Amino acid sequence: MGPGTPMGTLFRRFWQPISLSSRIIGPDGPLVRVRILGENLIAFRDSNGDVGVLQALCPHRRTQLFWGRNEEGGLRCAYHGWKFDVSGQCVDMPTEPAESTYKDRLRTIGYPVVERGGFVWVYMGPRDKQPGFPEYEWLDLPESQRMVFTGLQESNYLQALEGDVDTAHVSYLHRYLDPETAPRPAVFNQGYRDFVGQDISPRLSVKRTEYGFLYGGRRTLADGTYYWRLTPWMAPAATYLPTTGDLGQALIRVPIDDNYTLSAGLIWSRTGPLPPGPDIQRRRNVAGEPTRLAGGHVIDHPRAPTNLDNDYLIDREAEKDKFVGIQGGTNAEDRAVTESMGELDRSQEHLGVSDIAVVALRRGLLTMLRELDEGTEPAAARRPELFRVRGRDILTEHADYERLLEAHADDLLLGPTATPAR
Repeated sequence: MGPGTPMGTLFRRFWQPISLSSRIIGPDGPLVRVRILGENLIAFRDSNGDVGVLQALCPHRRTQLFWGRNEEGGLRCAYHGWKFDVSGQCVDMPTEPAESTYKDRLRTIGYPVVERGGFVWVYMGPRDKQPGFPEYEWLDLPESQRMVFTGLQESNYLQALEGDVDTAHVSYLHRYLDPETAPRPAVFNQGYRDFVGQDISPRLSVKRTEYGFLYGGRRTLADGTYYWRLTPWMAPAATYLPTTGDLGQALIRVPIDDNYTLSAGLIWSRTGPLPPGPDIQRRRNVAGEPTRLAGGHVIDHPRAPTNLDNDYLIDREAEKDKFVGIQGGTNAEDRAVTESMGELDRSQEHLGVSDIAVVALRRGLLTMLRELDEGTEPAAARRPELFRVRGRDILTEHADYERLLEAHADDLLLGPTATPAR
């Protein structure tokens, strides 16, 4: 994922959320250590309230800027006092002669920054390839209508992302044995717990699009109707969960490096304040200690309280009511099965027909890598309007995927972007 690697180059063509806006306190607040796409960065909010995201090492003698001072419009290195503004331009060199113009010719790496939707986003690719900002429908909602969160995933981003496009696993990993007594998730159809238990072998269909793909998982219910869960994958690593009504939920998997992932997400309401609900409240962020990653890298983001070291607080007694006794909700359940894979050797997998979306995801990423190597920029990076899509769960009386998409095109916001699968 580092600079110059094939996948790192692809991800650098897209805007990436790197932190909650609320974590970067200011003006002139504490410095925040971030690691994204294999690079260590420092984020800070200057005296004007603007956010800067700079390379973590001072370009002078390569000491950590984290030890420095955020004051009077810039970040001043602790070693010799050289100071940099939010763009990375050196604005003061107190150890150099007063008449020197050296500071005017020195910059550190500072990335373009946008604050939207409760997140701080950066673009880390070539400046002449900088795309427009993705037009997610939730970006400008008031805070009362959205709840944003981030989480540390202790696995490669793709392991997490493959779980996001796998509807079959919800019939087991997230299943309650008695749907009538299970908590009702506010973001899904109120019959969701029952529906995914009635049919544990969903039929999958995938339609390629310019933003990635839209896949549907169809479950046949006892009354002869069909329960569809429609999930778009938006390149390179975003998905919308199949929600109901006016609610939406998104996940963006941002590689920290090859072994860790920052999961950025939110739940939102299109028409009014978010409803109460345990599945919404559980996602709220809590403060915690910085995390030391493998290789000695430190990020100012807490590790989840349920993790591999404590077996995700699995409670075998709880399995009288749930299929899996892992504690902490669906997020902890998802992390447990992906983080415990370790460094995954995919040549040892044995995929089935329920994995066609996973296969389509891998092929889609490989296609973009090949095209980028041949000089073709990713379509989704060039066309921000492609991100105007939705995930949905839908009850129908027919089993045809194309008919379903046609009937719900306006709600899914497909517009002209859907193309036949190849």
